[in-house]
Amino acid sequence: MAAAVLHVLRWFPGGESIARAKHSFLSCSDADGGYEDRISALHDHLLHHILSRLPAKDAARTAALASRWRHLWRSTPLVFHDHHLLPSRDRAHVAAVARVLAAHPGPFRTVSIGYCDFACHDRELAEWPRLLAAKGVQDLALVNMPADFDRLPAVPADVLRCDTFRRLLLGFWKFPDAGAHLPAGGADGFPHLWELIMFGNEMPGGRDLDHLLARCPVLHTFAVSLSKMFQRVHLRNQSFRCVLLWHCFVEEVAVMDSPLLERLILWEIVVGQDFSVAVRVKIAAGVPKLQVLGYLEPRLHQLQIGDIVIKPDTMASPSTMVPSVKILALKVNFGVLKEVKMLASILRCFPNVDTLHIESLIGADGPTGKHNAKFWRGLCLPIKCVTSRVKKMFIHEFHGHRSEIEFLKFAARSAEKLGALLVGVTEEIQASARKLSEATAKVAAVSRTWACGECIVLVLGPRVDNIWSFRKASDLSVKDPFH
Repeated sequence: MAAAVLHVLRWFPGGESIARAKHSFLSCSDADGGYEDRISALHDHLLHHILSRLPAKDAARTAALASRWRHLWRSTPLVFHDHHLLPSRDRAHVAAVARVLAAHPGPFRTVSIGYCDFACHDRELAEWPRLLAAKGVQDLALVNMPADFDRLPAVPADVLRCDTFRRLLLGFWKFPDAGAHLPAGGADGFPHLWELIMFGNEMPGGRDLDHLLARCPVLHTFAVSLSKMFQRVHLRNQSFRCVLLWHCFVEEVAVMDSPLLERLILWEIVVGQDFSVAVRVKIAAGVPKLQVLGYLEPRLHQLQIGDIVIKPDTMASPSTMVPSVKILALKVNFGVLKEVKMLASILRCFPNVDTLHIESLIGADGPTGKHNAKFWRGLCLPIKCVTSRVKKMFIHEFHGHRSEIEFLKFAARSAEKLGALLVGVTEEIQASARKLSEATAKVAAVSRTWACGECIVLVLGPRVDNIWSFRKASDLSVKDPFH
């Protein structure tokens, strides 16, 4: 127990010196050779902070230390993670969680439950959402772990009525059908909800999502992952700053009337198993601060700006441009002419991009053998962001194919402001000294023809994607989440 207290003390100003002086401050030898308890002499507010950072089972046990500690845990806002207990999905785990939630009078600051199957309809499980709402939980992670992931239970109505949330994570639940009413907390919905994360969920209709987001007046971050999603996702919110959609089935993603939105990250957003149907990604008016966007994929996505669907022959004009975007990420197969043409058209839609990420894809049948050199050499209309804006360019998953080299030659001829080109090779190339040497030589040959003359060219190993770290992707202090 003392070791845990010493560890927590280091979180506070001056706590490090207190911890170093543990023998002289926290316990002091008396005349009889025993020890005087000086931990209990600390102020209540410091003891409350200490208890809130201990695992719940340890914090509750402090009541047995002395009369000074008897009521401290119950008067400290609860911070509880059920993985601090013996993680399992058996009856004993459910009973242990039930005892903690029932014994603490509240308020509940943070509760995380992720080892229970709510489809069992146990009495305790049915009671928990009501307890959580009644005791004013602020940060809740409620992850259902069903025996059958094809038959998810409905998200508890008490959770959707709770109006005290600051952060809410819901995993493996089914939301009401499109025609059903989705309840929310009181007249103001979720007035304090700052972060909403959903994964593994089912929400058949788009109206319920619209209704849910409309009831979140201060929502800063919205993330959806691994979900059988909606027919459409309409991102319309006056407080959005960051939206992340990862591995979702959806027909349309429309960004509109979100004046504070800065970051939209899409990863493997598809309609379904049939990749021949494109997801429409629509950027409407009302997003003047959108600075980070990606990954757009010509093979999977159909980009629409305002009322105009972007096609290979779409003429660039103010009505087809999003000038606010500074960091753009795309995935393209350089050996497929249709994708190469769309790449050029998409780049024209973002004239002020200064950091460009392109992940090089290879089709299921391998490289096509086409290098599309004629297209890049005969490009009539300039690509403004490449010629006069891009300062840093990343090519991820570089295979060393001629189709990729032809694009690099185009950039070498055109990119007047480019200061750094970073080429990340595939794991296959990284593992072979010969292939790595060949790839490096090809990039070096292109770099000698660079128009700007001062570009730094680096060949790097395979990338570890930061976008798979939710915290990094949603942290707005991290300027480039794709780096």
